[in-house]
Amino acid sequence: MRRLLTAALLLCLGIHAASAATPLKGWVLENNEYPNHQGLAHFFQVLQQKTNNKYSGQVLWRQDLGNQKEVLPKFKKGEVDLAIISNAGLAEAVPEMEVMSLPFLFRDQNHMMQVLDGDIGDSLRKSLEAKGFTVLAWYNGGSRSFYSRGKAPQYASEFEGKRIRVANRESMINMVKGLGAVPSTLAYDKVQAALDANELDMAENDIVSYLISNHYKEAPNYIFSHHNVLPEAIVVSAQRWKSLDAADREAFQAAAKESATHMRRLRAEKEAAAKAALEKQGVKFFELKNPLNFVSRMKTTYAPVVANEASTALMFRIVTQSPTKAAP
Repeated sequence: MRRLLTAALLLCLGIHAASAATPLKGWVLENNEYPNHQGLAHFFQVLQQKTNNKYSGQVLWRQDLGNQKEVLPKFKKGEVDLAIISNAGLAEAVPEMEVMSLPFLFRDQNHMMQVLDGDIGDSLRKSLEAKGFTVLAWYNGGSRSFYSRGKAPQYASEFEGKRIRVANRESMINMVKGLGAVPSTLAYDKVQAALDANELDMAENDIVSYLISNHYKEAPNYIFSHHNVLPEAIVVSAQRWKSLDAADREAFQAAAKESATHMRRLRAEKEAAAKAALEKQGVKFFELKNPLNFVSRMKTTYAPVVANEASTALMFRIVTQSPTKAAP
């Protein structure tokens, strides 16, 4: 009887131990209305299923842990297990990643994902892993395009003399100068009034922000320039990665791949909905003509980034890559 009771007790303890999930902390900058936040949440759901509840996950964001600069030291210490890191954060570890932020580098978001899902992305993963960033999958950080009060400029020469508001980043300011236009770094909350008062001719942002900000009311012409297409990566800390056995690593990678597909689809749906809503408001959409002319005007903008042979080679590999139909 004692043996039976002991066996039953051990069995119960074994079941209890197996059901106690290891908690993981994940961080993303934006709140749960954004596709990348939803993608990380999806990762934890899939991981829980694939590991039979061995792991559980908590998605934290800016209001919980701070911005990316504040979170990166915690990630490096292993206090945060997973994070969605922007290209700016990755470039701090691997300067070659800065190439990915160059204006007019990618034709569109599909082009960027094609690059990252291929050989180029694999080589960048290896460089990042050596610096403590194990990339499980690449996320789509979206793209920024121009919008205009008046006639939509489509040729590079038509941007000359335009007063264009851009984010206060050196590469964006130099991009506008390269087009022969006049850059403005006016505070974002003042852009709508400046457009209305004819103090600005153009501004730029992603299509969802363009809708939410109501800038379309003053600037009803949206030009799909995709001049800034930025990657993000779902990365796992070195400490957590080292603690995983081969089966767990495979599960983490598979869950991340599914989450990347999920978030890319969510972003595409969100952008399509924004475009449909804008069309109902009378917004007109345009494409750039002769995109290579825009690239040729970026010599000064590119120079600080492609200062070494490796970065230059990476840039040319990306720009000259043939387009293919990208996965969602």
